[in-house]
Amino acid sequence: MKINALREDLLNAMQTVQYSANAKGMMPILSGVRMEAKDEKLILHSTDLEAYTITSCQGSVEKEGECVVSHKVLMDILRDSRDEKVSVEVVGNELELRGHKSEIKLFTMPAEDFPNAPVVEIPVLGELKKEIFIPAVQKVSRAASRDEKRPSLLGILVEIGEDGLNMVSTDSYRLAIHRMKEGYEKREEGQFIIPASAMVNLARIAGKSGKMDMYRDDNRGQVRFDLGDSDYIIRLIEGKFPKYSQFIPESLEKRAEVGKEEVLGALKRASLISSTVRMKVGQQAITMASESKEVGEGKEDITAEYAGEEVEIAFNSRFLEDGIQCIDGEKVVLGITEPLKPGVVKEKEGEEFMYIIMPIRI
Repeated sequence: MKINALREDLLNAMQTVQYSANAKGMMPILSGVRMEAKDEKLILHSTDLEAYTITSCQGSVEKEGECVVSHKVLMDILRDSRDEKVSVEVVGNELELRGHKSEIKLFTMPAEDFPNAPVVEIPVLGELKKEIFIPAVQKVSRAASRDEKRPSLLGILVEIGEDGLNMVSTDSYRLAIHRMKEGYEKREEGQFIIPASAMVNLARIAGKSGKMDMYRDDNRGQVRFDLGDSDYIIRLIEGKFPKYSQFIPESLEKRAEVGKEEVLGALKRASLISSTVRMKVGQQAITMASESKEVGEGKEDITAEYAGEEVEIAFNSRFLEDGIQCIDGEKVVLGITEPLKPGVVKEKEGEEFMYIIMPIRI
């Protein structure tokens, strides 16, 4: 194998596949990137057996072939190099990387030991707009669980039905849901629990604009996102996702409208004292208070537009902050019913995103 390429192009390709390379696994081959030179490009593969990434960069192929080399080492070398162009050649069991004034040799691993890419070809979604889908992923992923004892909660439920595309996550203390009515073409209905960590990586790989397609395999065990210049394949989580619809309130009896930056600032200051923040919601203001035996206490008033009876409720400050940060625009609507019923965070305009959070007993 021998190919000449621009260092920046090769580095960008290495950065794309980094999210599914497994540097700390028990199988050394998975810490590597499989490189295949053919058809005037270098095709790169990486996998941790849960996700599989394929991408490529353009180059001048002098000799076709393939090898596997340490992903981290090669990426770090390319990142620190100042060469504009590099030559990549396999000689025996070594990969030789040459620049203008440098030559580095890295030991290779057998390409035949590297896992083959899964076959995932049944269309599910087409023409999926990244500028709609990716921000939704970033919002919903915040509420996904990190407790491996409840595997189904580690994922984001992607639910494709007659009424639209829903993305839902929950850790049982909060629930985030984003509804999409446009920005995609439905090829097939179905439900898929996709690991939230992999979806976050998809957002990093995909970029912010353009379109992509989603496919599944025959057994509904994996999905593939075709990003145009890259493919990202994800193993699905088995099991059943909770019936989330019962936790979504039909209406918001009490609504407080607040400035996003003002409430975020107050929350951050309150959280310095305690992880629990008490909110007294009144006609003209919300009083945010927190106290701790070890640290002290504090309270702060923020301007609010509210029509209803005064109510006092408490939340985990970090959970509440996560929900408010997901809101687009300058205003946030806080839906509150009773001290022991879930609160709702939503946008002033639009019904696409909703964040539901369980209160803390005070």
